[in-house]
Amino acid sequence: MEKQYTAYILAGGKSQRMGTDKGLLTLNGETFISHICTALKPLVGENIVIVSSNEDYDELGFPRIEDLIDNKGPVGGIYTALKHSKTKFNFILSVDTPLVSSDLLAWLAKSHDDGFMMTQLKVGQKASPLIAIYDRSCNTLCGEHIAGNQLKLRRLIDELSHQTLDVPEKWSKQIQNINTPEEYKNIQS
Repeated sequence: MEKQYTAYILAGGKSQRMGTDKGLLTLNGETFISHICTALKPLVGENIVIVSSNEDYDELGFPRIEDLIDNKGPVGGIYTALKHSKTKFNFILSVDTPLVSSDLLAWLAKSHDDGFMMTQLKVGQKASPLIAIYDRSCNTLCGEHIAGNQLKLRRLIDELSHQTLDVPEKWSKQIQNINTPEEYKNIQS
């Protein structure tokens, strides 16, 4: 890749609907987070950081950072990642997206227009701001939202100059979030 990226995997959620840490669930013998790291490595090498307070993620060998401000959801995770980042462009992925592939993420990077502060993917009417590229400068607006306790990610995205890319059909199943035991069961069959 011509631009340098850092990849941040947000793994700090409470996993209330799943009942267990989603990133440590297995799919085809590997944890969700391992699948995501495997997809990211061809694009960013070892430049992967996990945003989580769970020390179990340390076994992966990637740096792990904790949220700068607790209990602020995805907006807080993105804020933490972008404050930590040394690169202008950053992949931000949620740990509950184990189906992403290197091909999909390379397409996202290639299609990202640097004139936008953020690029997210979409299938149908559902946008995925947690399979996206964020400009490091977005941390300022994230900080403002946290200060005002405005934690709805969609509201934050609406305020950013952003682009939304329709995912080609061949990759459309890759952007689903696995949040419930039923969704987890469905991807195993």
